[in-house]
Amino acid sequence: MQDDAVAVRYAGRTWTWREHLAEAAAEASAMIRQADPARPLHVGVLLGNIPAMLRSMAAAALGGYVLCGINTTRRGDGLLADIRRSDCQLLLIDPDHRPLLDGLDLSGITVIDVTSQTYLDAVGAAAPLVPHREVVAADPLMLIFTSGTSGNPKAVPFAHVMAVLSGSSLVLQLDVTPADVC
Repeated sequence: MQDDAVAVRYAGRTWTWREHLAEAAAEASAMIRQADPARPLHVGVLLGNIPAMLRSMAAAALGGYVLCGINTTRRGDGLLADIRRSDCQLLLIDPDHRPLLDGLDLSGITVIDVTSQTYLDAVGAAAPLVPHREVVAADPLMLIFTSGTSGNPKAVPFAHVMAVLSGSSLVLQLDVTPADVC
């Protein structure tokens, strides 16, 4: 998208749509490059309500892989079970959530701190995005965990079309205009 209107504002910083989507495309390219092609491309996110979460959601949509929203309120064996249940091969974290992983057996999962120099270098050097695969409307964009009120949380697929429909509904309900910013 070639739009220079502000898309995201957070902690005194802004991103235009052009910047936000360019960063998302670079992240997607870096994640695809790091992924094991023999495994499902599921990227977990254990992030707060920060721009990195928005970027990761856009990256999954652009990159054609599944984002797995790992619940930041889970701990210990329950958290590990959620990560394993969603079949994550990559897990994006931030420093605030890193301690939640202490003592967990994350073998087979590459943990990537989105504030680390390694991540920044990988995204900065990313090749132009070639999506993992072309998606159709019914393909999963994300796995979102249920609350777990009736047992362990379950990973529920959230299709690309649902993101579009939900977003359109919110635009209408909240009277969102091009002048509004996330």
